[in-house]
Amino acid sequence: MSTFDLGMDVDDIQEAQLLPEDWYTCEVVADPEQQPNKAMKEGGPDADKAGFNIVLRLRVVDSLPEFNGRQFTMWLPLPNDSDEGVFVGGQPARDSKVARIAGVASALSGESVKGSEATIAEGMRARFLITQSIDNRDGQTLRNELAPFTPPRPIGDEIPF
Repeated sequence: MSTFDLGMDVDDIQEAQLLPEDWYTCEVVADPEQQPNKAMKEGGPDADKAGFNIVLRLRVVDSLPEFNGRQFTMWLPLPNDSDEGVFVGGQPARDSKVARIAGVASALSGESVKGSEATIAEGMRARFLITQSIDNRDGQTLRNELAPFTPPRPIGDEIPF
């Protein structure tokens, strides 16, 4: 068994401060991956709503050291067969998913997405709205999250508020 001097009392640990709700520059820190969604992981490829997500790993780039480097993950669902006949906000689910992915890719790349392909790469940056919400795990702790349905803005675009 080994004992280590931590250099400070664990009772003196300062908790991370929440980011105020605002738009922050975020950078893609790794090439995005296509991964199975929760339904596919739990029930296999034939499960209801089984499909894939594009997983983006992002970090905040900010001049304030207490904000800089905060990490976030964004899951962008790819269209799948279970979208047939489903509508999201009056729009077909398949179209809604593709529009969301195209909006994120366009904001990050600074170019419009054409055709059926969108490219997102490590190092790309855009401005994302980060909000505060109640953590679903305990129902009471506040945490930061990327606003899931607010499209990011290209760097340099005027922010609406």
